[in-house]
Amino acid sequence: MSVMLHWGRFVVLSLALPAVHPGPMWALPEPGCWLHPEVEVRRSAIEGDGLVARSPLAAGTAVSRLGGRLVTGDDLLRLLAVSTHYVDSITVARDTHLVLPPGQPNGKGNHSCDPNLWWATPYTLVARRDVAAGEELTNDYATSTDEPSFVMPCRCGTRLCRREVTGADWTRLELQERYGDHWVPALLDRIRQSSR
Repeated sequence: MSVMLHWGRFVVLSLALPAVHPGPMWALPEPGCWLHPEVEVRRSAIEGDGLVARSPLAAGTAVSRLGGRLVTGDDLLRLLAVSTHYVDSITVARDTHLVLPPGQPNGKGNHSCDPNLWWATPYTLVARRDVAAGEELTNDYATSTDEPSFVMPCRCGTRLCRREVTGADWTRLELQERYGDHWVPALLDRIRQSSR
């Protein structure tokens, strides 16, 4: 059974999916997302719209907390196959993904190969360094996906730009060193297991 939901100009197919629990290291997500009140959506120099700080944000400030529903890898692939809109998701566990509700401003966060946000808790991005007013808020998508089929050209324009972001980037040693423990827990666990 499926239900058609209307969100803005998009029609979203909501599949009847079984409940998924991420395991002991992850709490269940909230149904919705939270965004710092001093963050707004504006046109981006990187791609389309992006998230921008209206005022300075100190390093360590919580900026974005993701919510939504948990699905298996197979369910995510089915959702991607039938969806009429961009499906925003992050890896949660080996076979569990968080799918954000459509239309959330949090989903406007663009990728950068030298981001100013990184993961502090399973669903929360914090400022990696002090952020100036008017600065676009970015995160490295490699820190939240290991989906083998994920490939995206990068136009972040930083000196560290990889030109392409993939679901295998978590295996890159320079990224593991740069981000330390600031990955979604599922990828941090894989990194630790691969370095044994």
